[in-house]
Amino acid sequence: MTTANMTKLISFKPLHPMKRIIHYFILTLAVGASCLTARSNDLEERRPLWRTVAKYESERPVSVDALAADADGNLYAAISTSDNEGRIHAVVRRSSDRGITWSVVEDFIPGASGYARILSLGSDAAGHLYAAGYVSDEQDHLRWIVRKRDAGGTAWTTVDDFTLAGSQRTAAQSLSVNADGTVYVAGYGDEPPGSGSLHTRTHWLVRCSRDGGKSWSTVEDFRHEFSARATAILSTPQGLFVGGSGWNEGKATGETWLVRNGTLEETGSLRWRTVDAFQMEDGKQGHVSRVQSLGMDRQGNLYAAGRSHAWVEERSSAHWVVRRASRAGLDWAVVDTFQHHPGYFAAAQGVAAGSDGGVFIVGQAGHSDGGINWIVRQSSTGMAGTWKLSDDFRMEAVTFSTDQFAEESQGQASQTVMSNSPGEYSKGLAILMAAESLYTGGSVWAGSGHAVLRTCELGQAGELKSARRR
Repeated sequence: MTTANMTKLISFKPLHPMKRIIHYFILTLAVGASCLTARSNDLEERRPLWRTVAKYESERPVSVDALAADADGNLYAAISTSDNEGRIHAVVRRSSDRGITWSVVEDFIPGASGYARILSLGSDAAGHLYAAGYVSDEQDHLRWIVRKRDAGGTAWTTVDDFTLAGSQRTAAQSLSVNADGTVYVAGYGDEPPGSGSLHTRTHWLVRCSRDGGKSWSTVEDFRHEFSARATAILSTPQGLFVGGSGWNEGKATGETWLVRNGTLEETGSLRWRTVDAFQMEDGKQGHVSRVQSLGMDRQGNLYAAGRSHAWVEERSSAHWVVRRASRAGLDWAVVDTFQHHPGYFAAAQGVAAGSDGGVFIVGQAGHSDGGINWIVRQSSTGMAGTWKLSDDFRMEAVTFSTDQFAEESQGQASQTVMSNSPGEYSKGLAILMAAESLYTGGSVWAGSGHAVLRTCELGQAGELKSARRR
């Protein structure tokens, strides 16, 4: 019997009554050697065999934008999806059995005409869950939003709904919770028009709550030379680190990769300084160098993952970039760059520390056939020259042709035909290390949208566990 014949499909009813959108999770139980090692010629290099454990499909684009785990071992996935009216929903699903089954614990949409997206999830030691992202209001303005679910509870509340003066666009991008429960959220907001510039001036913003979300304050409002956006945040014992990009309106320098460090002073305020400003090559307009994620390994070394442009074969293209620093964050250096094929777009999106001290990075890389592959790269030490591919994924999409769910009132049975077609665009967007399992989430477009979760189990010292039935 083939692995395909052993695959078990579980369909869930849609979140809303829909005629044209097919929503379901597909759980793949791979029996046999689903997480064995692929040995190299020298029998020392080991590469995981990843498996897809959940897939949620829609006729429109969908994605797993964030992953998190709480103190009780529950997993959470933030999923961006849409209903038959085209509204984007911020959905959070939970699994209490390491990704085998999932249930909806949040389905958020702000009003009849709004839309919402959760880009970051996090929990504190007490079990409170936080979600950060953005919503649109009735005037179609984006607003920074943070929502919270109390430990053991089921209800969610909005604890921060923030916009700058003039009701311009604001969006939370990333959150981090430190050991004492302080919540930090990074993102950006636009200035009102009429500031004397031809371009929108964007503020790099960091907001903080020290009382479980009851009150918030802006602790960083930064514009670099002209504009800046914060996209990643990490709280460490050595202080707060925020990553993103900045640019200058008057110079054709493109976006500059930035990391800033905030350290707590005796007054309780944060003292900020830029500790990394980077471009692979002298930037030009259209060149993007941007931090997408920050992480820390078991030894306290810091990692910034993202992308930066450089010329390859007479054209400029984005490269996957990982930079590393010691725990103080003052000595950043490139430890990994990657393109699937020279001259094709690549970008790192998320960082996770391995249980043995290694590091995993998820992202995407363009292929010479025009598609995009979901990429995971790993290193046992995080040092330059030690990085290798862990997952190089382009989904074999299962396409469903159906008569749009049976009308229960008429007692009809739906007619469904499955066919396989190659995936076109596979993008890794989120990564999480929980216990001895590594999870990545993202999106695939292959004629329809797929929000996908993949996993591989790791044992001690980075050894891959043998597959076992669950």
